[in-house]
Amino acid sequence: MKSNVIEVQEALKGIDYPKAKKEVIKYAKDNKASKDVMADLKKISDRKYETAAELSKEFSGK
Repeated sequence: MKSNVIEVQEALKGIDYPKAKKEVIKYAKDNKASKDVMADLKKISDRKYETAAELSKEFSGK
């Protein structure tokens, strides 16, 4: 991943969960996320994320 968890959290600040992958990507885009964050979000698993912690796990590899 090119970005880190903190950059992703900043791009998704204020998002309400649960959200599907496509909703997370749209929110980040609308929030003017960096190219690196957008590229990394496109690589996450295609599923619904119930919490920010679930999404963060995608970036920590756990």
